[in-house]
Amino acid sequence: MKFLILTCTILFSQLSWSNCNEVESLHPFEDSADGQIFTVKAKGYVPNRSTKVPAVFILPPIVGETVLDRRMGQKLCQNGIAAYILNVVKVIPTEEEYPNLLVHDQSFVRALAGTRAVMKSLSANTALNGKFGIIGTSQGGMFAAYVAGSEPAIEASVIVVGAGNVPGVLASSDQEYIKAQREARLKIFNLTTEAEYEALLRPLIPNDPLAVAQQISPGSVYFFIAQNDTTVPTRFQRELLKKIPSPLVFEMKGDHFQGIVKAGTVHAEKIVRFFKRKLN
Repeated sequence: MKFLILTCTILFSQLSWSNCNEVESLHPFEDSADGQIFTVKAKGYVPNRSTKVPAVFILPPIVGETVLDRRMGQKLCQNGIAAYILNVVKVIPTEEEYPNLLVHDQSFVRALAGTRAVMKSLSANTALNGKFGIIGTSQGGMFAAYVAGSEPAIEASVIVVGAGNVPGVLASSDQEYIKAQREARLKIFNLTTEAEYEALLRPLIPNDPLAVAQQISPGSVYFFIAQNDTTVPTRFQRELLKKIPSPLVFEMKGDHFQGIVKAGTVHAEKIVRFFKRKLN
């Protein structure tokens, strides 16, 4: 099929800095949710080196790619690790999304398939050594945990304020979009409580990070927890943490936003050192 031939089409090389090149690429694959072609957009930061390097995938939060994602990509690159920010989220109009309770399970399946499509493309890249890691923040952290537990080729993972128990998160998060979605669905499905909503969702999301977390290689996860998080509630971060074999854990004071900023700035060097230790 044409989309297989087009996989990993390089669009352009934008700039170079500190021996790093920025590139963008497209990675199409067939989405099992609807049988249509979905294209993962990847923004890469690739070291300009003669030796082969590992690669780390960056999965952004629910708001999409942020300056912290780009900063992390550049920092990894400057330390001899290729980094690729992946857009694995399919935008669905609210009038279609709200009544469709299957979209959450499909989003995890799509994130895994999209990451695998990029990995397949990069396997032919002679600049890489074949070792892969992943880092995700918030929603991206939930996706990253699911990918790490489902794909054995992921040798190192960093989860920043991510969680398991997707129905629980959807039923209690104070994130603006998730809250609006929940309130609309309470009316659509004639529900009166968040507990009823959670119970309705639970059998419809089998592809939860909790279901695969125990398959993650022991000692391969660095988990950053925000102690006062109500957006991806801390209790669900801890629930996922308990399922992961022998993780390295760092707890941060503060709420969801503060945790994201701290991990991406104050603790960024810890993350880079972790990936260097696990992937080199």
